[in-house]
Amino acid sequence: MGFQLPSDLRESLLCHDGDTSLLGVLPCQRLYSVAEIIEIREMRMEIWEPDSADQAETPWWGTRWVPFAGSDGDEQFIEAGPGLWHNHLGDAGHADQAYFLGWPSLGSWLHETAESMAHHDDESWFGAVPRPKVDDKGRTEWWD
Repeated sequence: MGFQLPSDLRESLLCHDGDTSLLGVLPCQRLYSVAEIIEIREMRMEIWEPDSADQAETPWWGTRWVPFAGSDGDEQFIEAGPGLWHNHLGDAGHADQAYFLGWPSLGSWLHETAESMAHHDDESWFGAVPRPKVDDKGRTEWWD
């Protein structure tokens, strides 16, 4: 890619190489493997038009964004470039402008997600990530 992966993503990929489930178990869609990260980023970079006025006004993709999860062209990404948004998580839909989600790093988001899972049956617990619920078919639902 021509630059280093964010350290939280590198550490995560050393533990697993993506998520092989159909939908994923985390509230971000399915985690990508290293091969998928490269493939999806290359596809986005081929389509991206840096000189487009629309791209400058409402960005669809960034030169140092690294996809780490997603599905059907909707990507969750990490900003690997320098500046204000360095390491922050974002969302880039296939047909809409991208935006940052407010999480300063993958590690902080994964920590809050783990806390939410640990407190899934505690009705009084309130965290930054909603508690997961498991439906009668065993599927995990993260949103009320």
